[in-house]
Amino acid sequence: MEERLMRLWLCVALAVVCLNSLWAPAAAQTDPNDVIVLLKLQQAWGSAVTWTGSDPCGGQWDGVICIGNRVISLYLISRGLSGTIPPDISGLTALQNLDLSFNSGLGGELPTELGSLTSLTTLSLQKCRFKGSIPASLGNLKNLTFLALNNNRFSGVIPAALGALSKLTWFDVAYNSLVSPLPISTSTTEKLGLDTWPSIQHYHMNDNAFSGSIPPEMGLNAYNCVHVLLENNQLTGPIPGTFGNMKSLQILSLFNNFLSGPIPSTLNTIVKNGSYLGLHQLRVDGNNLTGTVPVFDALDQLEYIDFSNNPFDPQPFPSWLNASKNTIQSIYIENAGLTGPLPVDLLSYPALQGLFLQNNQINGSLYLPVNLARNLRYVYLQNNQISNIVQDTNAKLPEILLQGNPTCSGGGLTQASPTVCNTTQTSIATKWVSSLVTENTCPFCDTSGLQLNPKRCQCSYPLIVTLEVRAPTFASIDNDTLWDLDFFNQTYDSIESLAKLASMTFERDQLWVKEAFLNASTQKANVMLLFFTLDGAVMAPHLEDLITRAFTLQKVKYGSPFKPEIVNEIIPSQAVGVLHHGLGKGAVIGIAVGAGAGLLLILFLVFLAVKLKRKAESERKNNPFAGWKNVEDGAAPNLKGARWFSFDDIKRMTNNFSDDNVLGEGGYGKVYKGIQAGTGATVAVKRAQEGSKQGAQEFKNEIELLSRVHHNNLVGLVGFCFEKAEQMLVYEYLPNGTLSEWLRGARSDTPLDWDRRLLIALGAARGLAYLHDNADPPIIHRDVKSCNILLDKNLNAKVADFGLSLLVPDEKDANGKPLVKTIKGTMGYLDPEYYMTSVLTTKSDVYSFGVVLLELLTGRPPIYHGGHIVRDVRNKFDRAGMDGVLEVVDPVLSNTVHHELETFVNIALVCVEDTSLERPSMHEVVQQLETLVGPKARLMPGNGSIESKMSKRERRVPLEMSSLIPDNFEPPSGQFSQGSSASQQSSFKYSGGFAPIPVQPK
Repeated sequence: MEERLMRLWLCVALAVVCLNSLWAPAAAQTDPNDVIVLLKLQQAWGSAVTWTGSDPCGGQWDGVICIGNRVISLYLISRGLSGTIPPDISGLTALQNLDLSFNSGLGGELPTELGSLTSLTTLSLQKCRFKGSIPASLGNLKNLTFLALNNNRFSGVIPAALGALSKLTWFDVAYNSLVSPLPISTSTTEKLGLDTWPSIQHYHMNDNAFSGSIPPEMGLNAYNCVHVLLENNQLTGPIPGTFGNMKSLQILSLFNNFLSGPIPSTLNTIVKNGSYLGLHQLRVDGNNLTGTVPVFDALDQLEYIDFSNNPFDPQPFPSWLNASKNTIQSIYIENAGLTGPLPVDLLSYPALQGLFLQNNQINGSLYLPVNLARNLRYVYLQNNQISNIVQDTNAKLPEILLQGNPTCSGGGLTQASPTVCNTTQTSIATKWVSSLVTENTCPFCDTSGLQLNPKRCQCSYPLIVTLEVRAPTFASIDNDTLWDLDFFNQTYDSIESLAKLASMTFERDQLWVKEAFLNASTQKANVMLLFFTLDGAVMAPHLEDLITRAFTLQKVKYGSPFKPEIVNEIIPSQAVGVLHHGLGKGAVIGIAVGAGAGLLLILFLVFLAVKLKRKAESERKNNPFAGWKNVEDGAAPNLKGARWFSFDDIKRMTNNFSDDNVLGEGGYGKVYKGIQAGTGATVAVKRAQEGSKQGAQEFKNEIELLSRVHHNNLVGLVGFCFEKAEQMLVYEYLPNGTLSEWLRGARSDTPLDWDRRLLIALGAARGLAYLHDNADPPIIHRDVKSCNILLDKNLNAKVADFGLSLLVPDEKDANGKPLVKTIKGTMGYLDPEYYMTSVLTTKSDVYSFGVVLLELLTGRPPIYHGGHIVRDVRNKFDRAGMDGVLEVVDPVLSNTVHHELETFVNIALVCVEDTSLERPSMHEVVQQLETLVGPKARLMPGNGSIESKMSKRERRVPLEMSSLIPDNFEPPSGQFSQGSSASQQSSFKYSGGFAPIPVQPK
């Protein structure tokens, strides 16, 4: 039977080869100079660039677009590039579009030679690792309309020479470390600056280190400006009144600076008029603004305002908001000197969803009118002087909080629920995300990396785009709302590209909003969009490339209520394709005929193969142990320390798989608590569900491996069951649950002190180091996270779920590195280099472990409603050293010795470096943690079990780990808390299988 299957699959493979030969396009000779430059780029950027042949324009080189024989566009977005941009790129003299965004391994300083590409219209280098100064030579790119350098590590000032870019419409340098002065024509020798861009539409300059005042000249002639984003800087002085000249302005975001003086009344002139859409968002919170808020009664298109946390003079609630009552969604005026009563009709504004007026002197009654706003979710009025609630509606009430008002102490709660006086509030971020939770009755996708499209119950490889959106409303983000993405608002490189876009129309069931995380303090969110094809197949490479370009170059028109939408990450589908262009009419006809004939042949052969395969599988299911006859033929599992359990044994253990015994559930299946007959020992039984089961040989290999892995810091395998088409693993039971639960879950009421956290970190590190250096063959965990670090009765750490990981593969790439084809892991923990390159090494586990260290430091999850632990800690450390990091350290650790925290932070940050070459090995991490923990490390279970294999494996760690320990460091002498062993109830989270999820944005 197996031989027949092999023959059939061989026939299928040969047919595919023959079919592929039909697709060879006619040759086109590329300009020789362009070829030379592209080959130099390929050499500089490594194996991630898969160009072959000698004719880029005729050879369908990935990301290369030509007109005639000249290269005019280079789009290598999210391709896993590493290295630097070589000066040779200046040889592409016809280049008009250069987009190398979302390549975390691409860095260094930008070459001044970029300024020689005078035909460039778009330059997009978003979310890479470029550093140093922005080259003044970019001012030579007189045709440039789009410049995006955001989310890098640029420092220094913005060159005044950039003011010569007279056609520039988009300027984005957000999330860097740029400083003042901001260049203005009246103060620079070049007479150029930010005010000499007559066509500018977007100033995106937030999250830098700009200081000093905002130049009034920026607003003088920027009539077309739509967005001014300057938040999270160190700006001082007044808000320029000249911003009122920006008649196209829709978003003005200045929060978290040190601005002073009054809000200029000139903003009242930014109204809807003809093509002008009016001001939609106004954020000035977190400054030192004084006076009173002007009367903005002409602004009838406002959707979001935030005047919070400014020392304004006492003033009544702004009644002028009635002008925007049909559009206003979110009102934030916290701690801003409000006095007097609220308007009687305020909560009837039709679009209103959130009202946040805490810490003011508002008095009178709170009116809940008959026509209460339909989408109103939150009314937060804590610490005011409200004396009564008047309820005239029977509609479902929003969450109302009045704690700290007289009505909570004077008996004014005659009609409303007394819960309004609760001292705690529901997390806005949690409630916002909850609208995405939908019942899923579709079958589970297998573990090959497929994603489920719940709208069509199909499994495929989608294109994933993560957006950062600002000022999200609270009721609109769900999968019943069509995002109505319009991709036709873009320019194209050729008529052929435009023709390809004819199929680029997305229906409701092709776009899935999978996840959304809201940061309630900043009102920014990350929204993950999954793009599927209608037939469930892999997206065509050319279509994926067009979509990717549309997003990175901001050519997508959104129908969503969130704005502005900034691309945070792009993850290509698992298909590795090239752009197809330059085919003649005859070639197209020949391809169509050949493809049709080849497809019929393949379908016939596949039908026969599948039929025979199903028959063989049916026979194996009827007798799953048929191949496990004896040890001599190699078919039986060779176990060391684990035993076989029958299906009936497992049923008795788990009380017939009772729901009362369920400890948890993950992608692999359910985990049951069980009691072994005879011994009475408690165990955890992991039962594979359909879609997670392996073949007999794979399952045998797994249990053989697990039975050989024994370490005090690894969850031990007790046994297995392989009977009646069931696959089950029996593990030791850990009564104290997961590290995640202790940091922020069910057990967080008993916080872990600093010493215990150090011991947990060291224990988990020892377990991982054993997997990397002592397991035979070595094991890469691939899903290191706090949910997979379990604690025993003495709170000793044990790493779980390594049995569901991937062994170090034998297949190697051209550089001798192991390869994997399926990206699996958990969002927030996933190694960015692994995701981009599909190259799996032990350093991928090191990255994930570094994230766990940051969890231990902050108590926060990797992604916390819009925040990202790696990015946030790194940014704070880069900008302010440990003083910045202390802002996010878990308050429980406030009394921890400073130099111990600093050493711990340094170890964590070197683990989460973007490139694997800059990370230490787990063995080296263990050594440094042992030095930090001191003598107590020798008393821990698992001490001395890690053998160094440094001599057997070449490692390159540019940052010497020994440098992380301060010269004056002394090991801690205090007693380590032993933790509580009283808790016997566990929500044991063996999470199982891994959903393919994009890398957390940085």
